[in-house]
Amino acid sequence: MSKKIFLLFLLSGYFAAAQTKNNPKLETYTSRKEIYEIKYNPQHWTKSPQTETWDVEFRDKYNLISAYFIEYDHFIPDKKLKSTIEEQYKEFGEIKNLKIYKKKVNSIEVNYFECELDYNDYLYKYQGFIYSGKGGSIQLQYGAQAEAIERNQKLIDELNNGISIIN
Repeated sequence: MSKKIFLLFLLSGYFAAAQTKNNPKLETYTSRKEIYEIKYNPQHWTKSPQTETWDVEFRDKYNLISAYFIEYDHFIPDKKLKSTIEEQYKEFGEIKNLKIYKKKVNSIEVNYFECELDYNDYLYKYQGFIYSGKGGSIQLQYGAQAEAIERNQKLIDELNNGISIIN
């Protein structure tokens, strides 16, 4: 009987340790207007301490993928989505294969976009979304060389699914 209790104690300790490893401590970024928050795993994403053009920037742990978030003080209408996205990349070159479609991201229906940019003979891929909601529009976008985006889509989805509206 004591051997069974000892074995049960060992197994319960093992399962408790396994649950701790699978449940990482998330950190939270709260937008400047305190309307949105992004919960992220600091083992996968590092929040940059400062940025000049975006509200916050994240980098994956290998520094291959950049994620940028901004909260606009105006609304971006659906008919201006394409021109808004094209304008953001114009200093780097012409974007190609721009696709914009509706998608649910953590229960928020957003205008998701994907595009490519040939810059200095490297193919870069960008994706992200624009959402017009309370207080204006927000944008979260990812950029990296094509290979990094393709190999790390689960990581991008993880950060996307961390965004929510604060009630």
